[in-house]
Amino acid sequence: MLLILVASGSGIAGWHLWRVHQTQTLQQYPIRGISVSQQDGFVDFEGVKKAGMSFAYLRSTSGTTYFDDNFTANYDQIQGAELKIGVYMMFSFSKSAKEQVKYFEEKVGHKVGNLPIAVQVAYYGDYANNPPNKAKQGKQLRELTRELANYYATPCVIWTTPTIAKQMITPYLSDSRQWLVVKNLTALRKRKIDSQTEFVQYSDGADLKVDGQKTSFTTSVFTGKKQTWREIE
Repeated sequence: MLLILVASGSGIAGWHLWRVHQTQTLQQYPIRGISVSQQDGFVDFEGVKKAGMSFAYLRSTSGTTYFDDNFTANYDQIQGAELKIGVYMMFSFSKSAKEQVKYFEEKVGHKVGNLPIAVQVAYYGDYANNPPNKAKQGKQLRELTRELANYYATPCVIWTTPTIAKQMITPYLSDSRQWLVVKNLTALRKRKIDSQTEFVQYSDGADLKVDGQKTSFTTSVFTGKKQTWREIE
């Protein structure tokens, strides 16, 4: 019985310490936000704001054939919610940079919000086991981000894992602004954030209490300076 009590006490103490670490990490990065797509269905953005979020990124295009079904509705609904707005596109390894930019411009128009346009880079499908040519794709990304930045007169941020960033992004876009993906808040707390990293995704299913209901969202923190955040219109 004594051993059981000791083990139980250790478990409770460990859980409490874990919770303290999570809370301290979020206090260190108080500017948090979500990323949404058609898979999230209807999103109450005013409720998201009340839940403590400061920004929301909306999925738009992927390659030259996919346009998120909820993009236009989400963009209209988020107006007036007092959230900073961002738009992200999925990078395709099989389409040229010019084709992807042209499709993005046609579908999104000037509904790009007031945050940097995000370009998400991930090894989808068979690319997870057979990664594409890193040099070729790095140059494609460089061209794509420059085309977007020139057309919209706004910067881009590349949203990807530390591994892909090291292999494909940094060697070809040395001055790129980055949005890194880590496993959880513990990994975020331990990670050294360099000057290029402006956002970090710490969960692909964090629970927020929106209108009394728990709802899961992909959640990230802004890791840049507060002054930089205040300067974003």
